[in-house]
Amino acid sequence: MLGLRLRFRAIASQLRVLNFNAKDLTEEYLLTVIKQLYPKKFDRAVKMRSDLTDSATLWEILGIDAVILLEDNEGKSIRVGVSLLDKEKNARNLVFSLKSQEGSLLREALNIEQYWVFLVKWKDFPQTKEEWIDILYREIDESPNYSSCRLIIL
Repeated sequence: MLGLRLRFRAIASQLRVLNFNAKDLTEEYLLTVIKQLYPKKFDRAVKMRSDLTDSATLWEILGIDAVILLEDNEGKSIRVGVSLLDKEKNARNLVFSLKSQEGSLLREALNIEQYWVFLVKWKDFPQTKEEWIDILYREIDESPNYSSCRLIIL
């Protein structure tokens, strides 16, 4: 899944939609969110001597592969959390947990309006920026018709 995450981040960066470095998503703030919402994960990270000043480590602890900022067909900017998984059971479990109260609190704390879990096998990963543009903007334009957390099968 690390490979899927890195490939997606590279594409999102090329498309200039990657939003990890938003002013409100500082390392200090992410650490505060982790301490409040995931104290056991925080304790485990401390015991493992994880670098809690590194944003990549903090995103890993939060379980978020990417945060993107898209504009819908009405011109409204929408922050979207993204996870990429290659096993359907894991993807469905993640969507279920994201719809829980804890998942809702996480999305609220990070100002994430939508959360998309992409179920995609390495061999089926869209290769071009154009394919991803079509996928992302199709999803953001259809988002009012869907739950704020959803599984997207590629």
